[in-house]
Amino acid sequence: MNRRNFIYLMGCGCMSIGLGACSSVPITDRKQLKLIPESRLNAKAAQLFEQVKKKEKLSKDKESLNKIIEIGSKIEYSISEYFSRKNLPDPTANFDWDYILIDNKKVKNAWCMPGGKIAFYTGMLEITKNDNGLAAVMGHEVAHAVAKHSVERASRVVLVNTSTQIIDIATGGKLSRTNQATGGAVGLLSQIGIMNPFSRKQESEADYLGLVFASLSGYDIRETIKIWERMSEANKGKQPPQFMSTHPSNKNRINNISEWMNEVILDYPPIT
Repeated sequence: MNRRNFIYLMGCGCMSIGLGACSSVPITDRKQLKLIPESRLNAKAAQLFEQVKKKEKLSKDKESLNKIIEIGSKIEYSISEYFSRKNLPDPTANFDWDYILIDNKKVKNAWCMPGGKIAFYTGMLEITKNDNGLAAVMGHEVAHAVAKHSVERASRVVLVNTSTQIIDIATGGKLSRTNQATGGAVGLLSQIGIMNPFSRKQESEADYLGLVFASLSGYDIRETIKIWERMSEANKGKQPPQFMSTHPSNKNRINNISEWMNEVILDYPPIT
């Protein structure tokens, strides 16, 4: 088979896979590509979460952990109830929620694995300060799982790698040789030009959905701006240029959240 026919057939194959795997993010309706089954990532995440529990030092602060679980449970309920009232599929129907608090004051972070596996670090509690702040961070992290961002990222990696291999074959290995000669510049350009902007888009989407979920759960989402102001102060001078980062700058996040605030409060009142 000549090179032109090979490219044509592979291109058609990729297009057919892409068209068959398109779906939309709940609420934002952004089109996304999902080539990998969510169930597979959820199962992997559950295994990794158990490993984290064994590896990390878990906090003995039961009061803070119970507060995390309480706020998380409210958000769980609000999400399911919202989609139920809208007669839409619940994106968390297959979640097996679990929460841990990791004893590490140096780490100001929280995350949510696919399937609802959530971890907070004790250092993050210094940023959240109160229930509204904790709900803001919780809403953002849960939003990543609700929007299936991990599935989307994994699918995009598969697509980018496949496309790179096709180009390399079509050019007789020139791409590989160029990448080696330039010390991995092709891979770096792919990261900066494709993956990082895409990750920033997901982060902004999680910011918006996080506001929605916190508002539906009855929390004051105006605290979200204060969260990012405190985070900006804590990370002063440590942020890389935005084009090198997978996250929007704190300044851009604050500006976006300020623009969305009133709309979210009006369109997504607390579920009672």
